[in-house]
Amino acid sequence: MQSIVNLFDEKGIVGLVLQGSGITYLVLITLLLMSSLSWAIIILKWIQFRRISGENDEFIQIFNKEAKLDQIYNLAQQFQHAPFARVFEVCYREITSFRDKVKSQQTKYRSSKEILDRLNLRLSRTSDQCINQQYAMLNHRLNPLASVSSSAPFIGLFGTVLGIIDAFQGIGVSGVTSLAVVAPGISEALIATAAGLLAAIPALIAYNYFRSAARSQGEAMRNFSLELNNRMEWVVS
Repeated sequence: MQSIVNLFDEKGIVGLVLQGSGITYLVLITLLLMSSLSWAIIILKWIQFRRISGENDEFIQIFNKEAKLDQIYNLAQQFQHAPFARVFEVCYREITSFRDKVKSQQTKYRSSKEILDRLNLRLSRTSDQCINQQYAMLNHRLNPLASVSSSAPFIGLFGTVLGIIDAFQGIGVSGVTSLAVVAPGISEALIATAAGLLAAIPALIAYNYFRSAARSQGEAMRNFSLELNNRMEWVVS
């Protein structure tokens, strides 16, 4: 309890910040804004990935239980945040269009093998395009996290350097070289470095975590598309 009280006294961290120069305030406000932005993105991405994981699991259960593709397609539209459902929808529409063309003989093929080869090619292109779109959606808003994690320490260091310069200039003006005189100014300057690290570390951890989660979802979507293509072949075979 006493340590918390000491933060707010004249020699505590808060006290040093309040006694800081205009440059110190500018650096700290900039870092505060960057940290607020990164935490807002972290919360939004955490909610997004949690919804995606839950809806993907629910959709996979339906996909494994339901035998009729048209029934799965109708249910897939209920899962607005599931990439698996989006991949299924585009593949189902593609195979329905292809099947209708084959049945109406608008496009003639010489053998069943040629039909399956053409189907696999179309499904592969369609699913790859959808997966790329979903992958881009998963990575949306991650670039600001990378920017905060890489730039915040340098902004804090910039504030520290300016603070130390100001402290040594004060020594030169006063002519007093005692550590007791220069220590408060240096302590104030080092707060900027600590603030930069405080803003950068959560952003870096979150960026790596969400990038890894996005890659895992991308691989899962590709595996699902392969299983989906194999299951859809019988429709036109």
